[in-house]
Amino acid sequence: MKHILLASVSAFAFAGAAAAEVTFSGSAELGYNDTAYVDADDTDNNYGFYWSADVALTMSKALNNGLTASASVGIDLASTGNLGLDDLDAYDYVLSLTSETAGLYFGTTDTAANKHYSGVSGMENDGFTSGTDSPVLRGDITYGGVNASVSYLVNGADLEQLSVGASGAFGNFNFTAGYQAESAFADGNDDYNANGIFGVSVGTTFAGADVKVAYAMDTTLDESSIGISGSYPVGPVTVGAYYAMQDNGDGNAYGVSATYASGPISATVYYDDSEFGDSDWGIDGSYAVGNGLTVLAGMVSSGDDYYVAGTFDLGENAVLGVSYAVDDDHSTEDAIGAPEYQEGATAWVSFTF
Repeated sequence: MKHILLASVSAFAFAGAAAAEVTFSGSAELGYNDTAYVDADDTDNNYGFYWSADVALTMSKALNNGLTASASVGIDLASTGNLGLDDLDAYDYVLSLTSETAGLYFGTTDTAANKHYSGVSGMENDGFTSGTDSPVLRGDITYGGVNASVSYLVNGADLEQLSVGASGAFGNFNFTAGYQAESAFADGNDDYNANGIFGVSVGTTFAGADVKVAYAMDTTLDESSIGISGSYPVGPVTVGAYYAMQDNGDGNAYGVSATYASGPISATVYYDDSEFGDSDWGIDGSYAVGNGLTVLAGMVSSGDDYYVAGTFDLGENAVLGVSYAVDDDHSTEDAIGAPEYQEGATAWVSFTF
């Protein structure tokens, strides 16, 4: 009775809001994994039967002054150990007010620098804040082919850590830039960086190759990085490489990769060598057999992790899957290979609505 009443009230509330748009999407999964991860602190590991169901709610309305107001939020409806609606968990709330050339955003959204700046792999000193436990307040504007943003973290009545970013293109060149101020604020998120950072990159395309050069400086540590990357297509193969230099004596980093995609077959091979001489190589591949069946296999973490898997497309965004994965060096925890499979044997069915 309570659910019927709630549905009736909702229908009445939106009956007169012809200009408003309310949309729902969601997903659900049921699976079984036969291996308990050896690290008892790994909260992401599934052992035995596991399940989840969530819904994404988006509301938007065009105002009569050319602006559009929107709000979105994700809701966990059920998860392993919880079958009902007794303890709903909402996440990723974003409220926005936008026009064709500007926008104001509040909630779980990018900081200005992280939204725009794009560096090169292996650079140590461009670690802009990319995640935060605090709401982000950000303003965007587009003018003359340049997109620019400014943001702060919201801490009660205070605004913390100024962040500025910009990106755009001029002729055959594109650029990104980011700056965040040093902050004494302790956010608590692992992806929050209190250091002051400045970064800029410039990219272009010539003779079919995409090339990018980037520079970043951690103003708190007074350390900088320079990186260059490029990619070039050769038929069905795209080869890529990067090289990054650090001025703090931690060593340089470089890597090469090749991606093949033709018909039902796709594969990626890579090799990375980071600071202190740590190296890593891996290969991920898949083959679309047909009739909805795809087989996948890979070996990563320099051969310490490997997996084999198969997925079957049931149609209408429903997938049945099985996998077997091993993490010998316990380095990737519950995300083995590019598909991020769980350790041990796993079977699951998932639906997207």
